[in-house]
Amino acid sequence: MAVKITHLTNGQQVRFANADGARRYAEIMGGGVDKWAFTDVPGESELPKMSASVVNVPVWRMTSR
Repeated sequence: MAVKITHLTNGQQVRFANADGARRYAEIMGGGVDKWAFTDVPGESELPKMSASVVNVPVWRMTSR
């Protein structure tokens, strides 16, 4: 289930696909879990649906010739 975290001091909100990602972000980047409020985002699946269209991405060769 998707999770939204809100920083208790500055109100910054970050959305994650799951609680593990949100917890890890809060611990490493956000100064600790105790500084964030965790909220479940209802009615949404864990992973967003992929579109059926194909996207062509150019790939550049990284070696010198």
